[in-house]
Amino acid sequence: MKDLLINGMILFILALACVGLFGCTTVSTVDIQQSFETTKQRKIRIEPCANRTNYQGSRDLAGEATRAFTEKMQQSGLFEITPDAQLVLTCDIERFEEGSAAKRWLMPGWGATQAEVVVMVWEKPEDKILATFRSEAAVKAGGLYTIGADQYIFGAAFDDVVKQIKSWTSGSPPEK
Repeated sequence: MKDLLINGMILFILALACVGLFGCTTVSTVDIQQSFETTKQRKIRIEPCANRTNYQGSRDLAGEATRAFTEKMQQSGLFEITPDAQLVLTCDIERFEEGSAAKRWLMPGWGATQAEVVVMVWEKPEDKILATFRSEAAVKAGGLYTIGADQYIFGAAFDDVVKQIKSWTSGSPPEK
């Protein structure tokens, strides 16, 4: 009986560890049209994000995404953010699903929280696109510890975008 209890506990801990590995994942793509000129472009302007989803809730997704993106860019220290910069970053929210931690707990994949964002880097006044960064962040499994994923999902997607922008500005190939 004692061995059965110990084996059951070990299985429970292993199952919990496996569920913990799922967490938040990101998938990204990068399209570089022009190399970054480090001596020329150190200031950026961030335009408000555009909500291109069919989200019907009461949340201001564009405002949330704009705040998250601006915060992530400020934290990166890559650029000075100014209202009159010639380098402009635009943001589109392509997809958003609030999801449900309870549904994820019952069956991984069901109730996923997801966000997909696209950031384009433009050079003004020519309106020339320099680069496009796309990231999809998702929390597809987990239970109570994933409550609130809809509050940090934009931040996770923009962390991925900032990582790709860092690679572009350093001249490194985009990370896979």
